[in-house]
Amino acid sequence: MPDRIRRRSRRTPTQVASDRRADEIATYLGRALRDARRASRKAQAEVSSIAGLSRSLISEMERGHGASVSLTVWTRVARATGSDLRAYLEQATATDQPRDAVHLRAQELIVRAAARGGWRAQPEWAIDLDPGRSRFGDLVLTRTTDLALVEVFDWLEDVGDAFRSWDRRLATVESRAIALAPPGTDATSLRASGLWVLRATRTNRRLVADHRALFQARFPGLGAAWLRALTDLRHPMPPTPALLWITVAGDRLFPARLG
Repeated sequence: MPDRIRRRSRRTPTQVASDRRADEIATYLGRALRDARRASRKAQAEVSSIAGLSRSLISEMERGHGASVSLTVWTRVARATGSDLRAYLEQATATDQPRDAVHLRAQELIVRAAARGGWRAQPEWAIDLDPGRSRFGDLVLTRTTDLALVEVFDWLEDVGDAFRSWDRRLATVESRAIALAPPGTDATSLRASGLWVLRATRTNRRLVADHRALFQARFPGLGAAWLRALTDLRHPMPPTPALLWITVAGDRLFPARLG
C-alpha cells in the first residue's frame, strides 16, 4: 500500500515549508512545460490529446498549479512536448535564470537591432483570437507599411512541421494586419513577410547543410538584405522570407548562405 500523507488539523513548520517548496517547484515545472510546448509549436489542445489528458489540466499545470499532479502525469505531458521530466526538474532546481534564457537573449538582440531600423516590436504576440489554440509569434515587427514575423529556433525537432506551422502563422499574422498596423497607417497597404532566426549550433548547421535545397526553397530571400532592412530605415523590407543565424552566445546575427 502506498504511503499516505497524514492529515492533521494543524500543520507543523516542516510541513508548511515542504508544501511551500512543492508549490515553488510546481511553478517552475509549469513554466518549463509552457516553454517546451511553445518550442515544439504545439497548442495546449494538441498536447492534451497526445498525453490523453484534459486541456484544462494542461492549463492548470502551466500556471503552476500542478503540485498535486502525479509524476506519471508530469512524465506523460513532458513527453507529449518532446521533452523529458528530468530536464524540467533540473530547471526547477537551477533557478538562477529562466529556462528560456537563450531564447530571450535572441529575442532581445533582434528587438535591439530592429529598433535601429525604426521597427516596433511585439514579442510573444498572440496569433490566434481563439485562446484555446494559444499560438504565439516570437516577434512581430511593424514599420510604416512593413509587417514582419520573426520566428526564433534554438533547435528544430520536426522540420516539416515547422515549415507548415510557419505558413499558417504568417498567413494568420497577415490576416490580422489591422490589429498590428502602427497608428495612422492604412492596414490595407501593409506588406507581410518574415524570417527565421536559427541558433548556429553544429547540429543546426549540419541540418541546414544536409537539406540546403529545402531551406532555400522555403527561404529564398537574402539574409544580408534582411539584416540591412532590420537595422537601417533606408532599406526596404525584402518581399521574400530569409534565414538568419544567431551565434550560440546570442550576441550577433548573420545571414545563412543557402545559394
